[in-house]
Amino acid sequence: MGKTLGMIGGTLAGIALSGVATMKLAQTKMTMEIKSPKSFEDTCKVIETVIPQFADEGWGFPFDKWDFGNVFASRDLMPDDIKNIMVYFVCNAKLANKVINANNAMMGIMPCSWAVYEKENGEVYIAKMNIGLMSKLFTGAIKDMMLEVEATEDRMFKKIFSL
Repeated sequence: MGKTLGMIGGTLAGIALSGVATMKLAQTKMTMEIKSPKSFEDTCKVIETVIPQFADEGWGFPFDKWDFGNVFASRDLMPDDIKNIMVYFVCNAKLANKVINANNAMMGIMPCSWAVYEKENGEVYIAKMNIGLMSKLFTGAIKDMMLEVEATEDRMFKKIFSL
């Protein structure tokens, strides 16, 4: 009896530890940073050039970029080691409609946000949600749409970094 309880306890502890480890890994990988080989200004310019090139697939900016760095600076709250921040909202309304029809609450993470930021040392990054990883949490239409978004974003980034 003692061996059985020990095996059950060990199995439950292993499952719990695996769950915690998976959750911590997901938390650190749910967002991603992509280092840009370009300056802050050039990275912003090329994003503004490339996204409209995907308009025939339904992609665009539903509203203007947001100078988030200016908002922080005006309140004397600029994050440590950051010089500039510009946020872009990238959307494909047809895909968004399909996702929202599958689960209305998904509106809370739309549109896709890309934050371009420059560190004090001049390095520039694009931060965004890891759509591919997030897709693993879903099934059906939502998963399919997220995988389509991920594939399109990959093509967008290839173009962004090739110009």
